[in-house]
Amino acid sequence: MLSIGELAERCGVTVRALRYYESKGLLNPARSEAGQRVYKYPDIVRLQQVQLLKRAGFTLGQIKTMLGSEVINARRVLEVQRGLLEKQLKQAKLALNSVDDALAKLNGSEIDLFTLCNMIKMGETAMAQEKWQKVWDKFYTKEEKERWAAAKGAVPEDVVKEHENAWPELLARTEKLVGGDPASDEAQSILKEWNAMTQVVYDIDPALTRSAAKLYDNMDDWPEDGPEKPFSNEVWAFVQAAQKVADNKKS
Repeated sequence: MLSIGELAERCGVTVRALRYYESKGLLNPARSEAGQRVYKYPDIVRLQQVQLLKRAGFTLGQIKTMLGSEVINARRVLEVQRGLLEKQLKQAKLALNSVDDALAKLNGSEIDLFTLCNMIKMGETAMAQEKWQKVWDKFYTKEEKERWAAAKGAVPEDVVKEHENAWPELLARTEKLVGGDPASDEAQSILKEWNAMTQVVYDIDPALTRSAAKLYDNMDDWPEDGPEKPFSNEVWAFVQAAQKVADNKKS
């Protein structure tokens, strides 16, 4: 029998993900006398099945239905897996085309490293936008997507560059605070920096404030072929906890 922390470590998932699966009816661990979750062998097998089907491209709702059946439809699993591989192949072709374009622009002459890296980055940016589109399509309405696109497009280029340069260092400092007190002065200072980066968009369209959080509240349910998550669930939970402290101080 394993605790939730032990299961998360051994299976390479987050504690938040395990709780999320439980809320969706995919896991049903027993409880100890102290009320702590206890995972037995069937729970571990069930988790492995969930992870395998997620990698195959199924949504959590589809996985719940499939695992509730006595027989899993092998053809359906393979069809979805084939579709996922086709998407990956399409992305690989896009990357290959970007390299071919760069080669064609050389015309037998040498170019400097800076220009070459920019050519490659352009191809990677196109692929990244396609992956993010899958997330936006899943969680945002058509109107929300249009509003986000308009607001981001109105942010000055120098501000965008400034935030891009500051983001890695801010994230690193936030990760060091995870597990600590979200009410601490350092945590509240970090929160102000996070909010400063997003406020520029909300100043352009205040209505976007309501739809922003749901994208990161549901990172465990992002498409398998979507973008790499910008930060962990634990980082997001810590920032949200710090925000709750700040909101309580205002009220």
